[in-house]
Amino acid sequence: MPKQQSAAQKAKAKKGMKKKRQLDPFLKKDWYVVKVPTYMPNNQNSYRVGFSPATKGRARKALESRSFMINLGDLQNDEKKNQHDELNWKKFRFITEETFGDKLLTQWHGMQITRDKRCSLIRKWHSMIEAFCDAKTTDGYVLRVKALAFTKRQSTQIKKNCYAKTSQMRVIRARMRDIIKNHVSGTDLQGVVRKLSHSSIGNDIRKSCQLTFPLKVCLIEKVKVMRKPKKDVAKLMASHDLVTGYDPLEEKEEDDDSQAGDDVEVEMAGDDAEDE
Repeated sequence: MPKQQSAAQKAKAKKGMKKKRQLDPFLKKDWYVVKVPTYMPNNQNSYRVGFSPATKGRARKALESRSFMINLGDLQNDEKKNQHDELNWKKFRFITEETFGDKLLTQWHGMQITRDKRCSLIRKWHSMIEAFCDAKTTDGYVLRVKALAFTKRQSTQIKKNCYAKTSQMRVIRARMRDIIKNHVSGTDLQGVVRKLSHSSIGNDIRKSCQLTFPLKVCLIEKVKVMRKPKKDVAKLMASHDLVTGYDPLEEKEEDDDSQAGDDVEVEMAGDDAEDE
């Protein structure tokens, strides 16, 4: 005969049959606004680029050195987004430097191009030339830059390919390094980001190498921050147009409202004086 269970064992078995209700883990998290520096090519109204979660109570430690990859096309002005579709293949990386309230103040931390853009540039019968260079900006950032170039087929040539000789590739690489060092070492990080946004470094390389071997495309494929100076909170807040931890847009709106209230009070006082 089967063993009889006690009332406590039956209650325990019945209790174990109930499934535990699963809660969404994201309900236990706080959400923070991700902000990029104001020198990026966007409006003051749109430099909130998204939100990031963190476990409650451990926000500062969890958010420290968290990086975000943002498309350059999404960093443009709202009225110009459709005109900048050609910038969607550039991706900028930002890293969290400081947390103020519910805001994450970030700093530019690197750049790379998308895989499909790189694959679309590779062609048969052409030479691909790569060059690496380390350079230091005027404000102490050491950047490792990777440049990429492809040879160009002339309209008057008869042969099928347009391969460059090893000696020509060596000259082109040396010229690439010189131009990259001149561009990076002559300006600060903000100037480098502006040059990468406008592709001015790649255009200068392509123009200067035309006499050695004509190039069809030349661009900066990847930039990595190797070393950076010590964190300066005052300088970081200045790059975000912040005087305190509050949002400058809200501060500006409050100032406008207070100024409008003062104007209304002055007008009312003037009307009372006229009536008397």
